[in-house]
Amino acid sequence: MPIIKPDTSAAVVLGNIEEGTYPAAIESVEFKSSSKGNPMIVPNFNITVGDNVVKRKAYLVITGEGAYGFEQLLRACNFDTLADAYGDKSIAAADKPDFDTDDLVGQTLNVIIGHQLYNGEMRDYVKSYLKA
Repeated sequence: MPIIKPDTSAAVVLGNIEEGTYPAAIESVEFKSSSKGNPMIVPNFNITVGDNVVKRKAYLVITGEGAYGFEQLLRACNFDTLADAYGDKSIAAADKPDFDTDDLVGQTLNVIIGHQLYNGEMRDYVKSYLKA
């Protein structure tokens, strides 16, 4: 039998994050469409959990009734003025300001982690967002 010298000190934590509030940074943002065809962004977070950095994604619709998560993310990243403009019903959708998703990259904030049942398995998810 061979003699080996394992080192698992850099192993990625794959288990669920405990429910709670954690510091995070946005690593990147993708633009996609939801299963219903609505425009959405997918921010990729680096979440600090103890001595580890854990990666998670959120799927945020950016228009319509389900856009509350996007608004919350904007406010947590100090884009309050833009969040106000996007939520202003007196401004027509075509006249709302543009937003460059690259402006989210590198932003630091706090994320609230929750748990939910997904396909019969309990999983963590980014539940909401707070200013750092």
